[in-house]
Amino acid sequence: MLEQKKDLLKRIYLFSDLTDRDLETLSQLAIKRRFSRDATIFWEGREAQRFFILMAGQAKLTKSSPDGKEYILRIVNPGETFGEAAVLAEAGYPATATALEDSETLYFAKADFLSLLTSSPTLARNMLATMSRLLFHLTKQLEDLSLKEVSSRLARYILDQCLERHGRLEEGLSFDLPITKTHLASYLGTISETLSRTLARLKSLGAIVEDKGHIIIKDPTALQNVAKGAKF
Repeated sequence: MLEQKKDLLKRIYLFSDLTDRDLETLSQLAIKRRFSRDATIFWEGREAQRFFILMAGQAKLTKSSPDGKEYILRIVNPGETFGEAAVLAEAGYPATATALEDSETLYFAKADFLSLLTSSPTLARNMLATMSRLLFHLTKQLEDLSLKEVSSRLARYILDQCLERHGRLEEGLSFDLPITKTHLASYLGTISETLSRTLARLKSLGAIVEDKGHIIIKDPTALQNVAKGAKF
């Protein structure tokens, strides 16, 4: 079991380049936990006593407005960490984490992980890099929500998903949306009806073909122009 955990952990960016000794220690500290679909992993505002790695499934990090409207800050996919910023800041969780499907995680207790962090310069450096990447993601998301139209946000999301799946962008490439359209609307800071209308407009433009969440890129240039803010 420890060797299996060690093999899993060495594939995670946060733990890349760690010594075998550190990886073995991490494997001993890591605790496996499963969450069923819609289960809450942690609540916004609660004291952060642990952080997680998603090993299988999918999760969302959300904040709620006073009127109960949910805003998705981030979609967590396998191999990604979450909750670590709150553990480092010794603060409450800044968002609520919920499993979008049956999910498997590994988690580390705060005290144990911070103790290891002080003794491993490589882990500390990787943690800093992970925090920087997270900050960049959140800054970019704030910029998009503040300055760009829904059409630009959606076009950028489609482009990013295509690049993530295929490593390139060209006509004919396709992929399935990794989340429901309801969750995608929330992530893009809009409502389902507006998302549906915007998808229809991208289809009428000839930029994409879409059916039940399956996207085919038809005109990459048009999609890039919309992502940059071109009106259509």
